Amino acid sequence: MGSTMSATLLGAISVGRVIDGRFPLLQQLGETEWSSAYLTELDDGREQKAAIKIFPFESVDARATIARWDVARTLSHPHLMPLFYAGRCEVDGEDMLYVVTEYADETLSQILPERPLSPEEAREMLGPVWGALSYLHKRCLTHGHLRPTNIMVIDDQVKLSPDFGWRSRTRNIYDPPEAGAGDVTPAADIWSLGILLVEALTQQPPVWDRSQGGEPEIPATIPEPFFTICQECLRIDPESRCTLAGINAHLNPPQAAEPAVQPAEAIVDRTAKPSYKFRAMILTGVFLGLLLMFAAFKFGWDLTPSFTMPASPPPVAEPTEAPATSAATAPAPSREPNAEPAPAPTLVAEPTKGGVVKGSVAHQALPDIPAGILDAIQGHVKVIIRVEVDAKGNVSQASIDSPGPSRYFANQALLTAQSWKFTPAQVDGRAAVSTWLLQFQFGQPQCAVTPTEESP
Repeated sequence: MGSTMSATLLGAISVGRVIDGRFPLLQQLGETEWSSAYLTELDDGREQKAAIKIFPFESVDARATIARWDVARTLSHPHLMPLFYAGRCEVDGEDMLYVVTEYADETLSQILPERPLSPEEAREMLGPVWGALSYLHKRCLTHGHLRPTNIMVIDDQVKLSPDFGWRSRTRNIYDPPEAGAGDVTPAADIWSLGILLVEALTQQPPVWDRSQGGEPEIPATIPEPFFTICQECLRIDPESRCTLAGINAHLNPPQAAEPAVQPAEAIVDRTAKPSYKFRAMILTGVFLGLLLMFAAFKFGWDLTPSFTMPASPPPVAEPTEAPATSAATAPAPSREPNAEPAPAPTLVAEPTKGGVVKGSVAHQALPDIPAGILDAIQGHVKVIIRVEVDAKGNVSQASIDSPGPSRYFANQALLTAQSWKFTPAQVDGRAAVSTWLLQFQFGQPQCAVTPTEESP
């Protein structure tokens, strides 16, 4: 029912329509079971081709999907397509979702019906996809929709579609075994990447009977290191799957250092007897030494080496007045016989010049959370982000210290914290690095942040 309905809804959309009153459908670019893509143009003055992808509203958790797309709009990576706009629209009385992205010259789904990728092309594809996934996973985000239709080629660059987080309610081979339980983690992207790689190299996804519980069959024709990568990506247990770091290690194994080999002419047989020439040199040296000793005895030569004792240094006059010294170098004072020994002087550290001056917030930003999501919060959601600030006042690193009950709000807080600016702390009159805790509080009517400097 869902597939038939989605196909009917998508089929009702035709070139010439205007989506959401803003985006004209100029040309159809492609269609899948759950989406249609069209060429469109932006209405914000940018002279740039754009693509709009339309999804049936009933096929997904629309509210959660739009929230994920709001996060995607804030991201920037050279191998992740920018997401310009996302939202809901109505077509002939039916609700739809749409995203507007960069226009792609070609997709992997357009290449594979003609031919598989060569191993060199597969490596060229994997590098950018690996980089985009690493970028997302470091921000606690999962793409969740790796497909040949979402591997784009733009100006000879491979990019990943930004409409991550969209998932239909139906399942296919790209969805990992745990997807039925609603678990979507970075390990799910690893599974999808394994399926994608098999299809890219063979033009067909691997054979897998989900009902049997076994692992997909990897065709033996796939060359290394791709065979091993696919095999380790497609483990049923998410914990047993290869990681992105493991994939990189297979693609770029460390080069073993070649042992240093001595040239043949430099190798010396230490057990061999010395040559006749060498023995002749030794005998000549001994003979000259004996001749010199005989001449010294015969003619009375003085062979004792000449050595002059250095003159004694002039005596140092006792100072008439003791110079000022620090407690560490002052001479011990004279004391009466049988007097108790004076205690050893204590070294006192000099106070820091200028001490420590705490930093301050120079620029802060608040997450841009849609009002509909804030209205759904009962009470407040608290998230704590730890930021490392360099000596120039910029955030050099941000991490989630306390995620709270919602990963969505934690990700929003993490992304926002990276744009904060600070007046650097000072130690001894010099700018110093510092650590701050930013406590984000999400709720009605708006978000609030409480910054606290932890160090110095």
